[in-house]
Amino acid sequence: MLFLFNRNNIINKLFALFMFTYIIGYMKITVYNMKGSAGKTPIATNIALDREYALATNEPYNLLDTILPEERLFSLQPDEEFPDFPEGIDVVFDLAGLMSRDARPSIVSAVSQSDVVLVPIYNELKCIHAGIHTIRELLPYNKNIIVVATKLVKRKGETFKDWADSEDAKNIKAVVDHAIGQGTPVLPLKFSKVFDTIFEQERSIRQMMEEDALARYTYRDVAAQFDTLLSYLEKHYA
Repeated sequence: MLFLFNRNNIINKLFALFMFTYIIGYMKITVYNMKGSAGKTPIATNIALDREYALATNEPYNLLDTILPEERLFSLQPDEEFPDFPEGIDVVFDLAGLMSRDARPSIVSAVSQSDVVLVPIYNELKCIHAGIHTIRELLPYNKNIIVVATKLVKRKGETFKDWADSEDAKNIKAVVDHAIGQGTPVLPLKFSKVFDTIFEQERSIRQMMEEDALARYTYRDVAAQFDTLLSYLEKHYA
């Protein structure tokens, strides 16, 4: 059953999770864009599965309880605040809703305690606009923001070796640089059906690749991009 925060047992659950993760370096990561369908839940879920992070969400009704064990899944209502997760617990916050409405308490409490915030943006006008607005709203609470350029596809006539040089990624970066400043990292993540398969197989990308030779070939590019993203986070924010 999905775990909803209850102040009477939250301390016990956090202590149990702390004992589970104590021997590992810790990091708190938020994944958020006020625009839906940008890729935040697949990104957060893949991190949680691949690195055995806890996952905390302000979406109380979801399918995550079928994927993650109860002790690693935390859920509350959008208008509730997350408790401060103690040092020694790796956690990724998968957030939805608007800061200007009832989701503000959960979003601010997660972002404020996070080491870094990932803002997924794909190359579509509404998503780019929402992503820029999201970053501007988050900056007063956390300066460590990384844009993940998601759903990248190779356009007709395009030739490149690095997905950061795709037209989609370059357009996202150009808008972010202009609107926010050139200090915001933009990391590429190509479109792949594997982000749906994560929920079907209840495995991270790397876990699927370890179990199946075809998956090792099919998902090799997106897996390498995700590894680069995780390595960047661990290098700069862990």
